[in-house]
Amino acid sequence: MKRSNSLRSVMAGIAATMLLFSCSSNDDNKEEIEQPEEPGTEQPVDVLPKDETWVIYNGSPDWSGGIYALNDNKSRVINLSGLSFLQLKSSLGGRALGKTLYKVNDVSNTKQGINKMGFNAAGNIVDQGFLPSLSNAYESNFLVVSETEGYYWDKVRGGLKLQKFNPTTMERTGEIDFSSLSEGQPLESVGQLIIAKRDNKLYLDLLLGDKAAGNWQVTPVVKEVAIAVYDLTTEKIENVTKIGGTTNLGVFIDHILWSLDEVTGDLYFGTVADMKTQPSDFSSKILRIKKGETTFDTTFALDMKTYQFPAEFNRIFAHNGKIYTTIPSRAVSYYGGGQHGVRYRDDVWFWNEIDATTKKATRLNIPPDNFYCTQNPFFHNGEIYFVSNSTGDGFSGVNQYNPATGVIKETFRLKESGRLQGFNIIKN
Repeated sequence: MKRSNSLRSVMAGIAATMLLFSCSSNDDNKEEIEQPEEPGTEQPVDVLPKDETWVIYNGSPDWSGGIYALNDNKSRVINLSGLSFLQLKSSLGGRALGKTLYKVNDVSNTKQGINKMGFNAAGNIVDQGFLPSLSNAYESNFLVVSETEGYYWDKVRGGLKLQKFNPTTMERTGEIDFSSLSEGQPLESVGQLIIAKRDNKLYLDLLLGDKAAGNWQVTPVVKEVAIAVYDLTTEKIENVTKIGGTTNLGVFIDHILWSLDEVTGDLYFGTVADMKTQPSDFSSKILRIKKGETTFDTTFALDMKTYQFPAEFNRIFAHNGKIYTTIPSRAVSYYGGGQHGVRYRDDVWFWNEIDATTKKATRLNIPPDNFYCTQNPFFHNGEIYFVSNSTGDGFSGVNQYNPATGVIKETFRLKESGRLQGFNIIKN
């Protein structure tokens, strides 16, 4: 009897232990599956876009570098070492249309013209064609509108003529003659620095003047700026609109200083004035031609003197009634006066949002820039992307800004990979 009672006691103990273990396991599972985290304690998930390719132009101190395509290997911190790339002698960024890239001059930077690049089967950037300029000078301004419509300026073919080309075949297809606008000046050009298109009309800078020795800018015979408007439907010059108080629309061929606000339909143009003398009465400005019009809006001008002087507007992007540009934190001069050279390229350029109505400038919380990259911001999937290179912060990368919410976040930064000279997003 005692032995039987002992056995029953042992068996009861084992059963109790198993029941306790089972309850404990169920409790553990219940707690793991059913208990939510406290509100606000969830860890944010950083998801990189899988349906796009990041195209990165990097550069060394001599401006040479490469074009890299990152797809599945995107990250927030990017080291380009070991990745395939297309070598460029002048890596100053380019323009994207669909899955095709275009830039000024060939990869060796010895042939003047327009270079076309794309992706091979492995997803790497490769050369795909070249349209040579007859000129051997660094002056091939161009605009790619579609796969079959493009325009470029070639001084040798005529300063007052705009050339047409097919961006797919990279062949010249004709020209538009503006010789009727000649005033007999030593240097005359149309579309040398600005070629824009809106509502099937071309908007081209018209420059009539001369160039002094040691000055890369053309000095206009009349201190004003002019835009020639050409109607592609009627194939006629519709208008030449002029405005005073500033000079020199645009700045360099691969440095675009115009922007079409895709929301409002307004066209904006940047003038840099005389960058050598920087006169206060003819200062750098941002001008506008409103939607549906072909003349300058005489009621509107953003004057650099309002924000900093001497200085120039050297980047421009317009979106939904706001203009995005860099404003320096101190006076700057590209030429002499103790401010030439690297001082113009110090970490003094700050990205700002300027309201076109109130003209109030708001500095964005983005690292300062040193102007080694001339690329304008661009809009993609509801956000605006800004390139910055800052020596002091050790930052070369991109920040994205949501204009609806005001939220700014870092897209990526380069690590031990030189300066960021250009950035495009290609939809896969």
